[in-house]
Amino acid sequence: MLEINCFEQVPEKRVGYLGLTQLLDENTEVLMLVTNSIKNDMGPDSNQYVNGLALCALGNIASPEMCRSLSREVEKLMTSTNPYIRKKAALCAMRIVRKVDEIEDKFNHRIGGLLEDRNHGVLIAGCCLLTTLLEINPSYVPEFRRHVSALIRALRSLVTSGYTNAAEYDIAGITDPFLQAKILRLLRLLGHGSVEASDDMNDILAQVATNTEGTKNTGNAILYECVLTIMSIEAESGLRVLGINILGRFLLSRDNNIRYVALSTLQRVVNVDVKAVQRHRATIIDCLKDSDISIRKRALDVAYALVNEENIKNMTKELLNYLLVAEMDFKEELCSRICMAVAKYSPSRRWQIDTLIKVMCLGGNFLKDVERENFCRIVAATLELHSYTVIKLYFNMKESLSQEALVHVGVWCLGEFGDHLVSGRAVGPDNSPIQVSPADVLDLLQDVVRKPPNPEKAFVTHSLVAAALIKLVTRCPSEFERIRKILRRFECSLNADLQQRSCEFLELLESEWDSSRAGILERMPVSEKEIGGADITTGDASIDEVPPAGARSGQAAPAAGGGDLLDLNDLLDTPAPAAQAPAAAQSGGGDLLDLLDMGGGGAAPAAAPAAAPAPSAGDALMDIFGGGAAAPAPAAQESPPMDVYEKNGLKIQFVCRKDATGASTVLARFGNMSAMPMTNYVFEAAVPKYLQLKMEPASSQVLLPGTSNTTQNMTVVNTTNGEKPLLMKLRISYEHNGATVTEMAQVANFPAGF
Repeated sequence: MLEINCFEQVPEKRVGYLGLTQLLDENTEVLMLVTNSIKNDMGPDSNQYVNGLALCALGNIASPEMCRSLSREVEKLMTSTNPYIRKKAALCAMRIVRKVDEIEDKFNHRIGGLLEDRNHGVLIAGCCLLTTLLEINPSYVPEFRRHVSALIRALRSLVTSGYTNAAEYDIAGITDPFLQAKILRLLRLLGHGSVEASDDMNDILAQVATNTEGTKNTGNAILYECVLTIMSIEAESGLRVLGINILGRFLLSRDNNIRYVALSTLQRVVNVDVKAVQRHRATIIDCLKDSDISIRKRALDVAYALVNEENIKNMTKELLNYLLVAEMDFKEELCSRICMAVAKYSPSRRWQIDTLIKVMCLGGNFLKDVERENFCRIVAATLELHSYTVIKLYFNMKESLSQEALVHVGVWCLGEFGDHLVSGRAVGPDNSPIQVSPADVLDLLQDVVRKPPNPEKAFVTHSLVAAALIKLVTRCPSEFERIRKILRRFECSLNADLQQRSCEFLELLESEWDSSRAGILERMPVSEKEIGGADITTGDASIDEVPPAGARSGQAAPAAGGGDLLDLNDLLDTPAPAAQAPAAAQSGGGDLLDLLDMGGGGAAPAAAPAAAPAPSAGDALMDIFGGGAAAPAPAAQESPPMDVYEKNGLKIQFVCRKDATGASTVLARFGNMSAMPMTNYVFEAAVPKYLQLKMEPASSQVLLPGTSNTTQNMTVVNTTNGEKPLLMKLRISYEHNGATVTEMAQVANFPAGF
């Protein structure tokens, strides 16, 4: 043990204190033996260097007991006339404040003098002491706000290079950057939550932000501290924008460290002024493509923090575009962030489902199980979108079976909602029925069994397929035997769980279960677990459906109006899968999406492939006795011809008849009053949802000059029994004199009772 007091010369004391600080620490009990020696060296009789050695030792290894015993001597030295001693005493006081709670306010009345000191060392030590005190006990902040003006004066003198001995502390053209950084950090604490103190700081912070050169790291360090101070206090909006713009400049730097610091800071301040950060969104998104993984992760954090209700669609689109080119080790986190943003800010359930399907198509192998479960829960809870979702998943699985999440949720949806897929009531973008047979569904599931997306986990996929197959027994009864055959393949599986499951499913196919099988295989009940954004709307209606009679007869599909049809080609901008549309789609009229905004929606049929035979009285008589094809009853009411359209030589008349069953037959007669023929003539109509419209093809697509013998029959059923009027929108297109003419019209003057 070194007895420090035995050394009288300064060099010897230096060696003694060096050994003391290197060999002992605050937990060493023998340290108490040197307390009196250190107290003597801190006395007024010792020279400044001995005082400095004692203060350094106390500031580095003092125990709480030593701090209590020597705090009075430290306080006295803080008023020394020697700036060297004042600086050492202030730094030693930091140790005492940290170690002893009950005397943390012992030096409060001395701090003001330190902050007014013009010596560099004393001023920076005073800033450190006050910063430490405020971090330990924030309740002192109001008390020390009176020193803000002194700190602002000191900082202004540094910025304007009027500081004493400025050249001595100049680094890369920045005067005393360490002191500037300490003052900025202290102002950050004093200005937080105080409008008055923040107003006093606004001018000097703007001056620092605009006058500091940012071409070198020294200036960037000051700008960084300045931005943090601006975003921490109650600064003016213009000053906050200035701070965000500084970080935006940092993002353009070639130095990865500067960009990393900028992104980390933006993540911390994005909630303070989101609009200002949004201006740099393109630069932040570009950082996602950086070669440095740490830059990419920070950019993703900031991008996720920028997402809100207003920009969710644009931000999701940009993140999906990046998902296409992202590296493998980054896709899992990217997919997770996209899913979290979608769950939090989705404008509608339909958009949410569409976006999640896109994520599964692009990064389905990286989607976590919890995200897949959430998707299934959302679909199950949104009854209106069952048909839409299962059809969209079916066609995307037909395109590719390489993405595991897409296959797994697709197989689950096929099992739960396969009846929507094979019903033939869904309508595609061209208003034609989407016809998927039960055999097509089974073919797809067999492809999944043969080519699972992850061969190492094939048993998981096979288990989902087995569950889907048993569900399809009641949804596709025509494939009963084929389903049994596929399930028997799983009986010999090496996976015990799959083997047991398939045996149980096969047992369920036995005849003794016929009466209860439908109840057992009902759809899974909606989970009671709350899903994200439970209060958001469903969005557009589910896939428009064709009336079952129209689907059976093979006629074109009327589209429910007002909502978008199934958009199969919005995913990855790929062509829409070819649906089994009837030949009527070749009529040349295109879709009627723009017609369907009358009365909340309507039906938009295309022309049928062949004219239906005119009903005869004999056929009607046969229908009374239950034989023959259905035919309208004899007309009970007929209206005189009514002119509904006349323009450019084209004249259209309607003759309405109403039979005893309540159905109305409308005969449209087209006349060409011009001197030139009208070719490629197409007549289309749409009605509100409460009306059912069935159209037969026109007798000709060429209207000869001076003739009016071209006709087209329409049958309309008013489901309100006449409580609502008969309304109809028309679209007419033809070629005349080498020009294509397309016209719109509306008919609302039908006779009463139709």
